Amino acid sequence: MGCCSQPIQAAPYDHIFIIVLENVGFEAIDDSPDAPYINRVLIPQGTLYTNHYGVAHPSEPNYLALFSGSTQGVTNDDCIGMNGPFDVADLYTRLTISGFSVRGYMESMPSNGSLICVSGLYVQKHNPFPFFEDVPVTAWKVYRGPKMPGPNTPNLVWITPNLIDDMHDGDNISVQVHNGDVWLSENLPPIINFCNANNGLIILTMDEGPILNHIFTVLIGPRIPRNAINPGVFTHYNTIKTITDNFGVKALGNSLGLPGLL
Repeated sequence: MGCCSQPIQAAPYDHIFIIVLENVGFEAIDDSPDAPYINRVLIPQGTLYTNHYGVAHPSEPNYLALFSGSTQGVTNDDCIGMNGPFDVADLYTRLTISGFSVRGYMESMPSNGSLICVSGLYVQKHNPFPFFEDVPVTAWKVYRGPKMPGPNTPNLVWITPNLIDDMHDGDNISVQVHNGDVWLSENLPPIINFCNANNGLIILTMDEGPILNHIFTVLIGPRIPRNAINPGVFTHYNTIKTITDNFGVKALGNSLGLPGLL
């Protein structure tokens, strides 16, 4: 693997795909034999961020931070009603008022725009869209696998795999990582091909990690250095700043004044 790449020259991407994994942390994935696709196929195509961190525990506040630049004071995994919906700016607001399209895709959600708290392998706590008052229920849909390329692909696509495919559930860490690796091997290739052909960027990241909240993050896309390492220290607030910077809209919450990942 290459080391210590030079800073990436920021250039706007027409599409950004953010895919969020769960909990196992950087150490469980990096060089793991349980993640051959991630380590042998994905990382060689992009830049690995070796010092990227979540901003809270448990899961939900990290999703809120990635979507709005703040945990909104949430310290638990409660569903809407107990937490929010919040009347604050978020990625949906910032992008759509500037003419960009935003869609969330949630695997195993029972129906498009569902407000259910838990259903099988779907949990609302991993879907930030319903936690914000300005986001209409038409903005998040059931993820049924990538259909790329497509003429109506949104500018920002958020994908949350289900509890097995995002590495959250499993008999042990090895199984969890393996399940997520298999899902990525089946779902990312067409998205990568789309991004390469349509000026798109993939941000594959994680909500939180068990060791110092150290999370796995890799960026893949045109102009992203391949098989490279970025050792800079970043958090979810740098990730959301990457998105607002890319589309030229005002920064959100705690990301104000921070650099993006690019």
